[in-house]
Amino acid sequence: MLSGYVISILIFAGIWTALTLSLNILTGYAGQVSLGHAAFFGIGAYTSALLAVRYGWPFLPALLAAMVVTGLVGGFLGLPSLRVRHDFLVLATMGINFVVVALFKYVDFFGGSLGIIGIQKPVLLGHRIQGGGYLLLVWLYAGLAIVLSLYVARAWVGLALHTVREDEEAAEAVGVSVPRFKIYAFILSGLLAGGAGSLYAHFLGSVFPDHFAFAESI
Repeated sequence: MLSGYVISILIFAGIWTALTLSLNILTGYAGQVSLGHAAFFGIGAYTSALLAVRYGWPFLPALLAAMVVTGLVGGFLGLPSLRVRHDFLVLATMGINFVVVALFKYVDFFGGSLGIIGIQKPVLLGHRIQGGGYLLLVWLYAGLAIVLSLYVARAWVGLALHTVREDEEAAEAVGVSVPRFKIYAFILSGLLAGGAGSLYAHFLGSVFPDHFAFAESI
């Protein structure tokens, strides 16, 4: 039997695995360097927390909603990548992280500096998932993230993203829509990060703005 401490470490490892893979799609595959990825993680966590605590949503719908919301926000926040590159994109993503954390901290709807507490563990088929059960759930999600990441790497989408990363002008020359695939990368990265954020929120039982500060992005 694993101790509670070891289970907690393994749960965090699974969450960080999924989050790292989400960043790898954006930065590793598409070459869009982001220093604001904690913002996506936080948006997923806060979306799931708000839906579960304030509106009584079950875990699975809240998880899916967190993924969708973060993916859509990711696509929107990816728009600066169409205008700026390299160092300027890094600065833009840093700024986005600061803005998102400021919204969490200073807008009452998000709980302010006190955050959101009372987030319950998932209930599936009438049973509350915790301990070893939650560990399996987290690594199931991490496993899906690994499979998706490998699929994207080998599919035509991955080839297009790699082309964008290496040379945007050459990508355009061979018919790859650089703006479209940049946005695809931000959306897919946001989806995976949002799910990781949801799992993080339901594991801790609370979320606070400082959990997603700029320091967490680096």
